[in-house]
Amino acid sequence: MPSIKSILTDIQTLPLNQVEELLSYLEEFLVSNSQVEQIYEDVKEFRFSKGKVCPHCSSELISKNGKYNGKQRYICKDCKRTFTDFTNSAVYRSKKSLDKWLKYAKCMIMGLSIRKSAKIVGINIYQE
Repeated sequence: MPSIKSILTDIQTLPLNQVEELLSYLEEFLVSNSQVEQIYEDVKEFRFSKGKVCPHCSSELISKNGKYNGKQRYICKDCKRTFTDFTNSAVYRSKKSLDKWLKYAKCMIMGLSIRKSAKIVGINIYQE
């Protein structure tokens, strides 16, 4: 089985059109709905791998508290604060969805400018 170093070295020797083809494949693999949903499930599983614990006070006395924008909310019975599976995660409080972040990461790997990346991802960089 090849190592990651050898794979990265092989990728660096590819012509640009093949690198773009590889990145398109990776984007489809990572960004398809099933993969995004799997990432969400993995985050949720990781959040509660040691049991249900409040991220604010580490209390184990939590309960479900409805859903907001399709995300399960929880409330801590000790500190009375609410949280979701993504509280304090990389996408927490982000206005962009996970699939847009994955597409943007692809653009950064390709070395595209911020303007070109935003155009590909569909983000209006001129919002006020």
